[in-house]
Amino acid sequence: MSRVYVGNLDPRVTERDLEDEFRIFGVLRNVWVARRPPGYAFIEFDDRRDALDAIRELDGKNGWRVELS
Repeated sequence: MSRVYVGNLDPRVTERDLEDEFRIFGVLRNVWVARRPPGYAFIEFDDRRDALDAIRELDGKNGWRVELS
């Protein structure tokens, strides 16, 4: 299992929004979105390689900072 940090999120982003963006890379175990303070989330992937693929593709998209946690 690998955890990915997603920063610089718009406060209106939901768990579902992130699931839609990240699930194309592999099986997600958990999606947690911070609300107080807002602006970041953690995505847990079943496989480390899937997490690394997501980081490569999504870091910088929508102004997000995506990195291995």
